[in-house]
Amino acid sequence: MEVLKTIDNAVGKFLRWATVCILATVFVLLSANVFIRFFPFVSFGWFDEIVETLIAWMVFLGTAALWRENEHFTVSFLPDLFKGENKGYALDILVNLLSFSFIAIFTYYSLNLTLRANDWTPVINMPKRLLYASMPVSGCIMTLYSLRNIVVSSLKLIK
Repeated sequence: MEVLKTIDNAVGKFLRWATVCILATVFVLLSANVFIRFFPFVSFGWFDEIVETLIAWMVFLGTAALWRENEHFTVSFLPDLFKGENKGYALDILVNLLSFSFIAIFTYYSLNLTLRANDWTPVINMPKRLLYASMPVSGCIMTLYSLRNIVVSSLKLIK
């Protein structure tokens, strides 16, 4: 069990730091782009492709980080109403099963898209698969954490 906690903590730290580093990089690139528009001494023709890829990774890794910590947006009227009761645990299981189903389907189709993508970016000639890979990677992480949530809620229901 300690190994799983260590892996979980490492994944959490990676997701947070990756998201923050990507955000900082996007900020620097956007600031540099504004500066370059006033003082054009270098070409930023590659700018759109890099920022697009970074934002995709930031959004999906950030989503996985929020999913891991159960800090994503939720409508909590019913969960708050049944908190600590068997009904609440059953509701958690149902919601997590639905979430798991959606995320598993999302992961499957995004992986299919990523594997089938053959196009390249026009300026720096980077494979679009690098951009698309953010979806199945984060989808796998969220699928695993959805399974964890189902197990945790099921154990609470059994007790």
